[in-house]
Amino acid sequence: MERFPGGIAQMCSLKIHTIIALVFFWCLPTHAADINAASCSSTDVQNAINSASAGDRVIVPTGTCAWSTAVTIPNTKGITVSGGVATIISGQLILNPNSSNGSRITGFTFTSNDAVGTHGSKTTAAFRVDHNIFTGGGTMISTDGNAPGLIDHNTFTGNAAAEMIHNLGTGAGDTSGWTDDVTPGGANALYIEDNTFTYNASGNPAYFWGTSAVQAYYGARTVFRHNTLNMAQVDQHGTCGNVGARWWEIYENTFYVVLNGNQSNYMAIRDGSGVIFNNHKTGLPNGGAGSIELTDDCTGTYPDLYQIGRGINQMYSPAYVWGNDSSMSVVSGNPSNVQQGRDYFLSATQPAGLLRQELASDTSSTTYVYTPYIYPHPLQGASSAPTPPTGLAIVIH
Repeated sequence: MERFPGGIAQMCSLKIHTIIALVFFWCLPTHAADINAASCSSTDVQNAINSASAGDRVIVPTGTCAWSTAVTIPNTKGITVSGGVATIISGQLILNPNSSNGSRITGFTFTSNDAVGTHGSKTTAAFRVDHNIFTGGGTMISTDGNAPGLIDHNTFTGNAAAEMIHNLGTGAGDTSGWTDDVTPGGANALYIEDNTFTYNASGNPAYFWGTSAVQAYYGARTVFRHNTLNMAQVDQHGTCGNVGARWWEIYENTFYVVLNGNQSNYMAIRDGSGVIFNNHKTGLPNGGAGSIELTDDCTGTYPDLYQIGRGINQMYSPAYVWGNDSSMSVVSGNPSNVQQGRDYFLSATQPAGLLRQELASDTSSTTYVYTPYIYPHPLQGASSAPTPPTGLAIVIH
């Protein structure tokens, strides 16, 4: 008589299914509370944030509210602040990243300038700002401290000459963003992906007035990818006498130019180094033919501080540009200081053996192959099921 009907196979199956069930139970997320703000007023939202614990979600109900004082997510907790279906805010929400748990802002319509500000550091946990609508018209998000983060799936509508996102790096006068390591394709950057940026240009011609989806400064490192830009450019700043942007990766973006549009630049790259590839231009007939401009705002002796083709501690680290649409010409705005074949290289595909000096261990002969960071960014899956535990084994007796 069998002790286990169905024999050893059924016994093994039973044990395996039991273990799978235990694994599934183990993988269930630890319960985090939903904290409902009493209204969308700044007082009620701040009270809800103050009462939240790490991992909690603060839910702000539908409504239209004007905040006379900023609402702040403190760096003592990593939480999500989520708007309702139509939570419309005129005011500022400040996110101070936690050292270990990421915070998130999602689901709002922000109608004012300076709507979201983040103030972290290179060692804080990555933050996320996603699925919001920004209509403030000028600078709508500012981030500083070179904190890692993700800005994704937002829509921005800017005015003429708007600078919709400011990446302020380590801050004015601070050169530390030029003395630390930068790993091409690494996680420690501000990632801006899957957003739409629009300036509603009109007229004949319809000028774009230098409207920027992002401007980066002061040793910032920015990855700008898979975005749609309507009459807007990407700007990496290098104002003469100031600390310029350090590192940029700009790829797989689409630039749309309106009928009779006059957009002189798709990109204005003024300092630092990085890669620019596989960007595309589209639009209506007679949409203007702009350029990817690599330039230098200074006229001093070569090389200028922070200029195109400089890396860690001002060492030689050229930029590389390849695979962009043929209608997106690549030009130097200052040929005496920024030269093709020296400070940047232009090609149809990624060259073999890119040179770099971006890490303290790099030398003048260090080469690398550029590999993009994971796309979509892992934080886009932040609300999905957690990663299963590792180190498990099925033992059959």
